[in-house]
Amino acid sequence: MASRYILTVDVGTSSTKTSLWTEAGQLVAHATATYDLQRAEPLWAEIDGDIWWQAVCETIRTVLATSKVDPTSIAGIGVDGVGWTLIPVDRAGDPLYPAMIWLDRRAEEETSWLKSLPEAESLVNLNANPLDAAYITPKLVWLKRNHPRIFNSAFKFLEATGFIVSRFTGTFVCDHTQAYGYHFFDIRRECWDSQAAEKIYVPLEKMPRLCSSTEIVGTVTMKAAEQTGLKHGIPVIAGCLDAVAGALGSGVTKPGQTNEQGGQAGGVAISLDHVIVEPRLIFSHHVIPGQYLLQAGTVGGGSLSWFRDQLGQPEVNAGELINQNPFELFSQEVEKSRPGANGLIFLPYMAGERTPLWSSNARGVFFGLSYSTTRADILRAIMEGCAFAVYDSLRIAEEHEVVVDEFLGSGGATQSAVWCQIKADIYGKPFIVTRLADGSEGGHSLGLFALAAHGVGLYKDIGTCVSDLLSTRQVFEPSVGNHTLYQELFVVYRSLSRKLMDDFAQLDAITRKYLR
Repeated sequence: MASRYILTVDVGTSSTKTSLWTEAGQLVAHATATYDLQRAEPLWAEIDGDIWWQAVCETIRTVLATSKVDPTSIAGIGVDGVGWTLIPVDRAGDPLYPAMIWLDRRAEEETSWLKSLPEAESLVNLNANPLDAAYITPKLVWLKRNHPRIFNSAFKFLEATGFIVSRFTGTFVCDHTQAYGYHFFDIRRECWDSQAAEKIYVPLEKMPRLCSSTEIVGTVTMKAAEQTGLKHGIPVIAGCLDAVAGALGSGVTKPGQTNEQGGQAGGVAISLDHVIVEPRLIFSHHVIPGQYLLQAGTVGGGSLSWFRDQLGQPEVNAGELINQNPFELFSQEVEKSRPGANGLIFLPYMAGERTPLWSSNARGVFFGLSYSTTRADILRAIMEGCAFAVYDSLRIAEEHEVVVDEFLGSGGATQSAVWCQIKADIYGKPFIVTRLADGSEGGHSLGLFALAAHGVGLYKDIGTCVSDLLSTRQVFEPSVGNHTLYQELFVVYRSLSRKLMDDFAQLDAITRKYLR
């Protein structure tokens, strides 16, 4: 029998990553294309959808050229994309307005209007998510108020995954894991709610068809084949939210298992078998039937990149000379600082914060600086602060009797042993990094592989596929003494974050008045 392959496309915030896999789950080729977000205003974060598609086409052609695999042997394609993204398109699927992604918070006034509605609480209960400017619902209202012609002429409103799927297949769908961005999505019945949509003046005929993530929703069109180098007729599954693919690819396949993501956008995803309504957190479907994900999302993961760009030139220069990643050098520096960072606490709100604060005004803070503070202390405080931001939401999850026994780590931060140990010590639970047999990380691409392979019939069970491939486990056991220290420091961290909310708002007002 001829070899069969699976193609996965991960459309992220700053790059698109395309991978080609054998049907046995071995990575054959990989390609990445980067792009920049457009920020015309401080709270805006958008990108032309065509730039995403160009990145998809470029990486697919690179993967095919590198692997020399015959496109006719590709059995299926899986796509994931960033969440809370709004892309209005015409009948041909072409964007009518730039994609407003999850980082975009321009719809603050619209969020306030939604919260003032008599039905506000019922909207939250319907889809188990808070009314916040990051979600798609306020962005829809913003588009209707500011660009009514675009709103009215739009054929469909798509999110990131659905947009790429439409470019492949010409069909318009929204999978269940992405639908939670809309507050007229009934998360229990898995359908659009007409009464909720009517309350916020969204015509349901403009919404795509809802479907499960594993459903084959179409095949590669002749046009897409010409643009990508693929053969027309390859099955394409509906795909999913990138965070869900990451959770699956880290090994979260059963209720109770938990993924901790460490990257540009950090967070945690806990698998549950029932719906929990907690507006301080995030709730979505898992790709595995009967399971959901209680999630927390932070923006602090980029703090270390900020340090590299502004203060990390020595490591950048040294890394170029010795061919080493500057982040690895940062980790070596952190080991010179003791747990607790010499009394330095960092609030990683460099671009506001999502859970549990839901604030556009929050900003990064170093608290406890002194003449004895070292560069290593600053780096450790950044790592500890990012972990505290996740732990803040975990404590809220515990209020709903959610119990986490261990954390399955994913993302770039898992490359740092010292950061993994910090997380184990702060969370007080084993922190486990699962990898493929070749030592590479699972993550989004592996999750997508399992999803697509199941969707096209190569594997009967998604969970078994992932578990079998993640053959190695590196376990970081928590230190009881360090956890006790971090528990006390966390009290200060949480107190600071709440006390400063009014000051963050006042600073934002001053900045808007005089400095922009």
